[in-house]
Amino acid sequence: MEVSFLQSENLSAMFLDTASGSLENIHADKTVKEAASLRLVDSAGNSSYGGAAEYIKTRGNSTWNLDKKAYQIKLSKEAGLLNMPAAKHWILLANAIDDTLMKNELVFGYAERYTCVPSIRGEFIDLYINGDYLGNYYLCEKVEVGKNRLDIADLETATEALNRSDSYDNLTPYVSEDGRIKAFQGLTDPEDITGGYLVEHLPADEFEEEDNGFRTLTGECYSIVSPSPATVGQAEYICGLFDEMESAMAQPDGINPVTGKHISEYLDLDSWADKYVTEEVFHDPDAVAASMYLYKDRDSADPLIHCGPMWDYDRAMGSYGSEMYGIDSARQVGNYGIYVRQLMAFDEVSSLVYDKFQSNMVPYVENRVKADIYELNQKIEASADMDLVRWNQIHGYYADRNASVNYLAYFLEEKTEYLQDVWLGENDYCTVTFLDYFGNVYKSYQVKRGECFTEVPAISTYVAVFAGWYVQGENIPYISGLPVLEDVTYESRWIGIDIILQNGLNDLDMDLSQFDPETLENMADVLRQMQKNQEEEQDEERDGEQ
Repeated sequence: MEVSFLQSENLSAMFLDTASGSLENIHADKTVKEAASLRLVDSAGNSSYGGAAEYIKTRGNSTWNLDKKAYQIKLSKEAGLLNMPAAKHWILLANAIDDTLMKNELVFGYAERYTCVPSIRGEFIDLYINGDYLGNYYLCEKVEVGKNRLDIADLETATEALNRSDSYDNLTPYVSEDGRIKAFQGLTDPEDITGGYLVEHLPADEFEEEDNGFRTLTGECYSIVSPSPATVGQAEYICGLFDEMESAMAQPDGINPVTGKHISEYLDLDSWADKYVTEEVFHDPDAVAASMYLYKDRDSADPLIHCGPMWDYDRAMGSYGSEMYGIDSARQVGNYGIYVRQLMAFDEVSSLVYDKFQSNMVPYVENRVKADIYELNQKIEASADMDLVRWNQIHGYYADRNASVNYLAYFLEEKTEYLQDVWLGENDYCTVTFLDYFGNVYKSYQVKRGECFTEVPAISTYVAVFAGWYVQGENIPYISGLPVLEDVTYESRWIGIDIILQNGLNDLDMDLSQFDPETLENMADVLRQMQKNQEEEQDEERDGEQ
């Protein structure tokens, strides 16, 4: 039998050992922490760091259930790792759903060179825990306030300096009557609570589990990352400031009707425009919805809210599923609400976006991105091969990693060319939208005004037969090949399988030739089982009443 041995090159390796010698406990619960020791060895085999870790824990939300976990480590004392500035907290990103392993580093690198938004620094490594090879990882900084991280006033430390350590053992959770403020009682505030703050935009369902955050009057939800725990006064202050900013966004002139301040007196538009251009072109599906950080320093240093740091791009650039992230959609990020839809309505903001796109992004994509992708791939290719052997799976659109790597440059070139047409050219685009069985957006396409649209999405459900696409609210069917002259929405029409069972196929005025008898019978079985379950529930209710 022939045995092959793979050896990585170019990368440092981290050897980490947990106190228990196992990962079982921290893999079962991401709140569990375990002490550990670690050692870093460079690509030449020389030791570059060795020391104790106060803990290692798993991290992540949508990726936490994957086999290849991401981790957070806290060193016993501050240290600089792989030429990055000293700190205690470090993140080990698994990039498990990134079919190239390089997307975070590619976006972070662009942000550092071309934008004013704080960027995360990181290095690729091979990770070994308890002697087991766990694959290619990205050792990077944590998004946090600190002199070597996000260097703004540290309100959390200032609050700790005024309060006894045992005060934190008896904090009382606080929720305002309207549920918009979540904080803690029992701490004394510093005299100046205008900064610094680091907040993260959250989906509404995640806010329900949050105990340190706020929801604005417009319904936008935020976690207060720092200070944590936040006092009631601190949470009320930052929530009030965001309320004022969002009120200014909602006005046609961008001026808050109560304070008289323009949106530019609340939000640093340069950082917002840089972040929007980056996330629109790199096509981040989480943009504005999740992993969106904003920060504010003390008023005496800077009164504006800024965007950043950049974070979480493992699902960007399209190759996680072309159906999900089509290139031809300049409104991809804009679908997520006020931070794009309302801001881009202001001419001064859209002009700033277009200028940054033309000045920074276009030259980067035309002249630099292929070289960046090639250099990154050369650096990690051997490690990526080992990672594939270790995990034996690629969570991407392509089954081959090399195809996914090649697709990155293609995607960015195509998206940039498209946005040049939309943002900088004279062509006008219309949106063609298709709604699903429940009336939700199923697919959305951008079509040049006057051009023909021929792509019709396939759709199916389990208790109804698709009967065609019709203009929303009208009895006008979709006709392929007609020129698109305005935005149009098509709703899906359906015939319930119960109607088919009652009336028979021959009495229906539609073509069912595309459905084989077995498919229809399976749908009928599902309906019969649903009806049976409903009848049994009704019987149980009647028995209970008797």
